[in-house]
Amino acid sequence: MKKKACVASGHEEVTRAAFRILEEGGNAFDAAVGAGFTSAIAEIALTSLGGGGFLMARPEDGDAILFDFFVNTPGLGQKRDLEPHFFPVTVKFPGCAQVFNVGMGSCAVPGIIKGFLHVQRRLGRLPLREVLRPAVELSKKGVPLNGKQAYFLSLLKPIMTLFEEGQKIFAPNGRYLKEGDIIRLPELSDFLECLARDGEKLFYSEIAAKIEKDMAEGQGLLTREDFEKYQVIERSPLRARYRGYDFITN
Repeated sequence: MKKKACVASGHEEVTRAAFRILEEGGNAFDAAVGAGFTSAIAEIALTSLGGGGFLMARPEDGDAILFDFFVNTPGLGQKRDLEPHFFPVTVKFPGCAQVFNVGMGSCAVPGIIKGFLHVQRRLGRLPLREVLRPAVELSKKGVPLNGKQAYFLSLLKPIMTLFEEGQKIFAPNGRYLKEGDIIRLPELSDFLECLARDGEKLFYSEIAAKIEKDMAEGQGLLTREDFEKYQVIERSPLRARYRGYDFITN
């Protein structure tokens, strides 16, 4: 029997990455994780490897699992008495304005990387390096900003250019990116290749130590202990019967 698959995403490169993984023998969980990493490049205004999330899984041979890798509140082992670097930035959406609180003090403990790797190790089929390959290649060659991504970035300009590191990515040569410009993230490509080899320890221990140093210098709350003690939680989803069907949700 010929197997069929369907992929839906917010960007054609993300969908293409998922299909590629499926065609190379991966299952739905390999494809979802590979798409997640790729979206951090193709949909850079909306997704991030520094965030958190949830993944609802229904393995073919088992019960549904809700993987919880949402962000944690920072500050474990924090011995300093500080005023966090934390201030409001107003983003003007069509028809309304919304205040976002930004700065080093606004950073929570990221769970995305550990969550993705946990799911792929638990339910995936392919080696991690093959799952990450589309994201590695896309971050090297770059991806043109489409109209929607350029629009989102234009709204978020005060946040994306807040620090020098963001200015280098989103405003190279002093000009903010617009539709048709290419986003290239070669350092992310190097990181993903190392992640495929070393696993999450690379981020949650080695890089965490560097982040802790930046936080100490920038009045942030994140500590290396926050990273090292972060855990993905496997939860039982909520269930309800609706018109003869089982409905499961976060």
